[in-house]
Formats: sequence, C-alpha cells, structure tokens
Amino acid sequence: MRLALPKGKLLPPLVSLFESSGIILEFKIDRDYRPHTDYPNLDIKLFKARSIPQLVALGNFDIGFCGHDVFIETKYEEVVEILSTNFNKVEIVVATLRGKENIIVTPPKRPILIATEYENIADNWAARNNLSHITLQSRGSTEAYPPEDADIIIDCVETGQTLEANNLVIIERLFETATVLIANKFSLKDEEKKQEIKMFVDKISKKL
Repeated sequence: MRLALPKGKLLPPLVSLFESSGIILEFKIDRDYRPHTDYPNLDIKLFKARSIPQLVALGNFDIGFCGHDVFIETKYEEVVEILSTNFNKVEIVVATLRGKENIIVTPPKRPILIATEYENIADNWAARNNLSHITLQSRGSTEAYPPEDADIIIDCVETGQTLEANNLVIIERLFETATVLIANKFSLKDEEKKQEIKMFVDKISKKL
C-alpha cells in the first residue's frame, strides 16, 4: 500500500498521530522524502499537499493526506475522502475591502477580479452568484491584492488577523476545512488493498 504524506505544516500532527498509533516514521535527514516505517507493506513518500489528489487519482498512491479544501478544489472523480482528522482546521471565505461589502449586490459593469489559490472554487462561487469574473491565481499573499489588483479574494482563514490588517472583511463563509485522508476508488475495489486501507484507518482512528 502506497501512502502520500504532505510536506510542511500539515505533516507534524500526522507524524504525532502515527506515533501514538504505533506507526513510527524514521527520517534520515530533514528533507527526507521517503521516511521508513516498520508498519507492514506500507510505502511512504512526501509531496506538496496540492499534488497529492492527482497522484492518488492516477493510482500512483492508494491513499494520501491533504486538506479538504484541496480535495474540493481538485475534484478528481477517481478520489474519495475517507477520514477527517480535524487537524489544521481553517475556513474558506470570500472577502473584500471594507466599505465594498455590497459588491455582489451591485457589481461593477466590468468582470469582477477574484484573487485566489482556489480557481475552481472561485469559478463555481461566481457562477452561483451570476457574476461575470476573472480569476487571478494568487499563489500566496492573496490578501495583498485588493483594492488595486482585485475586487474580491477567496482564501483560507484561521484567525482573521491578516484580513483585518489589510482592511478586508468577510462577506461569505464557504466551508470549513481540515486535513483529510483520501483514497483511490479503484484501490478500494481491490479486496486486498481495501483490507489494508481499512486496517490502517482503524488503527489511526482510535487515536483521533
């Protein structure tokens, strides 16, 4: 069974969860992308969280951890979400410059500019609100875009302090997100893989 783990801030809580479940990961160096474990028949590799749904969809990995927001954004038909950890909980919101809260009700005659790392989520949100729009891929520092370079942002928020510091206000809360375990649907149809995945999920679920 192949497992894709996310690099960065999503990783430490997962390593702790594994350890409390009796699954010890051994890293040779800080940037070791292939940690060793004595858990039977488990091959682990690290990637950026946003890469993991595609790798699972392709069948390169049977299971993987990523944010629920990334799962929603990527929308791969071959991938299903099978467990939420409640780690790294944040909220996906729509925000705009303070004083511009009515932009959805009275949008400008031109397409509105939406800065975000979630292009599909932004497109779906704009369509639901019948808004002509252009999506700008922000690739980080999304809060810096308004008002000169974007009308609206769609971003993840933990405390809201960065929004407040940039004079932005939330106009809609879309959904909460946390680290989740996803699986390849075809792996779940294979009886041997299905049992391996079930045993792994049962083991870590007891410590959540």
